[in-house]
Formats: sequence, structure tokens, C-alpha cells
Amino acid sequence: MNKIAMMLLAGCAIGMLTGCGVPEEEHLAALAAQDAKFAAAEEKFNIKIAEQETLIKNEKAKVRTARIELDDASERIKGLQQKTAETASELATEKASVADLESKLKSSKSSAAFAQEQATEWENKFNTLDVEYQELKRRFEMFQKNMSALNSASTPAPAAEPAADSMDSLEALGQPVVEEPESNAQKVNSLLDQMGNM
Repeated sequence: MNKIAMMLLAGCAIGMLTGCGVPEEEHLAALAAQDAKFAAAEEKFNIKIAEQETLIKNEKAKVRTARIELDDASERIKGLQQKTAETASELATEKASVADLESKLKSSKSSAAFAQEQATEWENKFNTLDVEYQELKRRFEMFQKNMSALNSASTPAPAAEPAADSMDSLEALGQPVVEEPESNAQKVNSLLDQMGNM
């Protein structure tokens, strides 16, 4: 704009020097009009430049804000990625722990089943022994009863038997011969034999 104004002024000066026939007052008025137009145009340009500078400042501020937000978002993304990696590691550890617990549970169930089988087997053996014990107890009680009966029924030993000829004479007379009763020892042996056969 300054160059244009200078050119206009130079043209006017040349015209005046060459004697173009334009009166000085008109020439000055034309110069004043040109100066006014130039000033108005310059003011408009300055206003537009100021507006553009304001817009540029606002845009720069927006860019700075966006950059700050972008940096913050990047930091949050990094934090989330780190947390995700930690969570994945913890999840893998938990899965391994669960697998180990399941293995231990299976082993415990197997041990419990084996222990139950052993307990059942020992219970059956105990029941068998208990039956045998009850049977022996019953026999022993029977033996005690028989011994008590023998002790209560025992009598003094009989006198010596007559000689064989005396027995023959008794038979000749037609009298019955009394047989020698069994001794207590023989009766006990007989009872023991009976218990062994039960």
C-alpha cells in the first residue's frame, strides 16, 4: 500500500511538473481523497489483521489444550495398558492356582476314597472278629456253667470195688453190677471236646 501511495504521489508530482493543466486545488483535493482512501483501506486491513491474529491465538490455545488432553489421554492409555498386563499376569497366576487346587482336590478325593475302602475293610474284619468273640464268649459261659454244675454235683470218691471174683459172684446171684462213674477230669475233657466240635 505504501508503494502504491508513493507511486500516486510521484505521478501527481510528475504531472504538475510537466504542466498537465490540472489546477493545484483540484490536484490537492485528489491527493487528499487518495490519502483518505488509503487510510481507510489501511484501517480495514489492520482490523482484519488483528482479527486474524486473535483467531490464530485462539487456535494456538486450542491446539495447546488439545495437545495437553492428548498427552493426558496417552498417559491414561499407558496406565490402562500396564494395568491390563498386570491383570493378565494375576489372572494367569490365579488360573495356575486353581489348576493346582483342582489337582489337590482330586488327590484328596482319591485318598478319601482309599481311606473309606480301608475303613470298610477294617470294619468288616472287626465285625467278623466280634462274631468270633461272641461265639467264644458264649462257649466260655457254657463251659463255666457246666463246670459249676459239675462242682455242685460232685460226690466223695466211692469205696474200692470188690474183686473180680466178687463181681462174678454178684452176677451169679443175678444182681446188677454198678459201673464206676466217670471222674471230674474225664467230664471236663468231654466238655472241652464238645466245645471244640461246636
